[in-house]
Amino acid sequence: MKKLAYAVMAHDDPIHLNKIINALNYNADFYIHIDLKSDIKSFHDLIDRENVFFIKDRVSVAWAGITMVDALMNLIKDVLKSGNDYSHVVFKTGTCYPIKNVQNIYRELTSNPEKEYINFIDMKDSPEHYSKLVYQKWFREPLFNYQGKFLKTIDRGLRFLLNQLKLKNYWNEEIVPYTGHTWCAITMNCCEYIYNYHENNPWFREMNKFTMAADEHYFHTIIGNSKFKDFSQGKSEYKGRGLYQYTSIYLIDKSLTKWYDLNDWEEISNSDKFFVRKISSKTGSSLIDKINTEILGVSEKIS
Repeated sequence: MKKLAYAVMAHDDPIHLNKIINALNYNADFYIHIDLKSDIKSFHDLIDRENVFFIKDRVSVAWAGITMVDALMNLIKDVLKSGNDYSHVVFKTGTCYPIKNVQNIYRELTSNPEKEYINFIDMKDSPEHYSKLVYQKWFREPLFNYQGKFLKTIDRGLRFLLNQLKLKNYWNEEIVPYTGHTWCAITMNCCEYIYNYHENNPWFREMNKFTMAADEHYFHTIIGNSKFKDFSQGKSEYKGRGLYQYTSIYLIDKSLTKWYDLNDWEEISNSDKFFVRKISSKTGSSLIDKINTEILGVSEKIS
């Protein structure tokens, strides 16, 4: 019986991360990247399981920067190095939670061993995505390794000014740019293909280095320009801006910033998605308790 590998990126809220692991702990292993800026000790102190692996090659992640991709690649690297033949690798954040019975999620994925649970749009169908996300340079990563608050403020100011220049970013016209929701579930063969493509084609990372939110088109572009496109959920019809419309297995609010709580129960219970994003231990504990009892079938609170 094949397992699932959950590849998780987290930076805070170890309490909620522990609840995610406890909820999803059915024929699964967990590979976790903790942002280098965060104190990993608080996670180690709370989460101690044989099937939980905190990866050592950690990255200081910048929102919408290329370091998001670097962290994801480090997760894939450790999953591949494990030597385990997982059915799928499910990419998650530390703010997600299952909203379908976990055994049903497992059966859905493992009964479709060649299916890639990822979809995307062709950026050329969306002038805003095409011109702004890949053809303009965005300076999301710190320019210098400053430690002091004053110097960090200067760095942010410099990057703001550079962004105002709207410098042109090079994109190889032979590569069709696809974009979609970062968090997906893909097979081991697809993971291996993505990782090898990334390693053997350093120009591809360089081409994406200054794009906006590279994590929302890096995997998608590699898959969309490969044989794995035929096994994915495929190219979606462009419906306008907002990646909440193009998620594969995640429910996310159209604002992309909303934190779900008990007031959102109807939306969550009626969703056909596997997971919801975002929930925190501070504002979502009552919602999690209700999900556990009414969807996951757990009679006791998951700590």
